[in-house]
Amino acid sequence: MKRILVFLFATVLCVFAAWFRPGDSAHAMGMISIKGGKARHPVHLPSGKDRYTLVLTGTILPPYQGDARVVVEGDPAPSYSVYGSDPIIDLKLRRRPYFGDHILTGLRPKDRFTIWVVIRPPEEMTGGKYDVAFYDTATEKAVLKIPVLFEGGEGHHHEG
Repeated sequence: MKRILVFLFATVLCVFAAWFRPGDSAHAMGMISIKGGKARHPVHLPSGKDRYTLVLTGTILPPYQGDARVVVEGDPAPSYSVYGSDPIIDLKLRRRPYFGDHILTGLRPKDRFTIWVVIRPPEEMTGGKYDVAFYDTATEKAVLKIPVLFEGGEGHHHEG
């Protein structure tokens, strides 16, 4: 009986945590390609927070290969940080691109990546749009842009 109660409590807690999110985080998926890439859909976030965390996952479409620099673009310019997502223990089950100094290095077709982007918009910003952009380091051409839309009010949020 004790195990069942612990399981039920954990389930209720997880469902509540998933339902009641503070609105300062989101997930987006994209595909890097030589044709400019494609985001599945934009990220929508409410204005008014001092920090937002985005988890970006993606795949590399053939025939693209190379290195991609990650930047956050928009006006007014935000403060931001980008972090790689390395496993605590790498079991070498699949090849992983390296991330350092805002660059995904050694991308090959069918690779997958995960990065974390922390955006700190200017205080006066009450709405607007940024792009998390990936640029090929050899050509400086965009290989993916993921729109991040900030909307007025606290109540308008859904995962991107």
